Amino acid sequence: MALFTGCAGAETESAGPGESETPVNTTTEASALLRIELEPGHTVTFYEPAPGALYLAEHKRPDQSFVLGDKEASDALLAFNRLRPGAPVPAELQAAYDRALSLPNDVSAQEFHVGGGQREDASARAPRPGVSEQGLTSSSNAATFVNNGGCNWGPRWSTCTVNWANGFYAYTTSTSGLCGVDHYSGNGVIIQITVGSTITSVFQGAGTHAQYSLGSAGVSTTRRLDITNASGDSFHVGCRWGI
Repeated sequence: MALFTGCAGAETESAGPGESETPVNTTTEASALLRIELEPGHTVTFYEPAPGALYLAEHKRPDQSFVLGDKEASDALLAFNRLRPGAPVPAELQAAYDRALSLPNDVSAQEFHVGGGQREDASARAPRPGVSEQGLTSSSNAATFVNNGGCNWGPRWSTCTVNWANGFYAYTTSTSGLCGVDHYSGNGVIIQITVGSTITSVFQGAGTHAQYSLGSAGVSTTRRLDITNASGDSFHVGCRWGI
């Protein structure tokens, strides 16, 4: 498998001016509208760090399965209905959803970019405290990530990077986006999500697999994922846009 794979003219480059490893506007619990625990270690959280910048994140352990499909993971109301069938949508979530749909389109930018980091040096990988090397094997195996939807295709653009380390970014203009990150070795990374002009960040611990909506679906704008604070961390990451 190629390290960076995609369609519609994927390009590898270094981060441009202002695209540093330092996260901006780190997400706090104040931006969490709603968190639903599905089982111990498996949660779905809805965030609105700025008005209209609605996104959700599903975090799980490697031995658990994602509940949300592509459409649900990029649409907060579909996600809530999947998680709580028949329950009324909380007013705060409905209001955030309406604000997200009212954001202006930004259709002038049509570039596709992916880059950052480098191929993992597996010989330098240090087992996490209390976790055996055998426990890391299934997650560090790229086939496990690929065969469980980590590299699924997106109609607008897709990119998949496996056994990678020390940082990553990918972005394009689209009406929706979804990224999965399987972090199998290291101390934890910062996931930085950019939707239009809003940049926010959330921590992902080592030994977890998560999927992140790149904002609420509907508005055509720049949708970007960065993996930062990643020195010495190893992961697989797959993103798709236009789902």
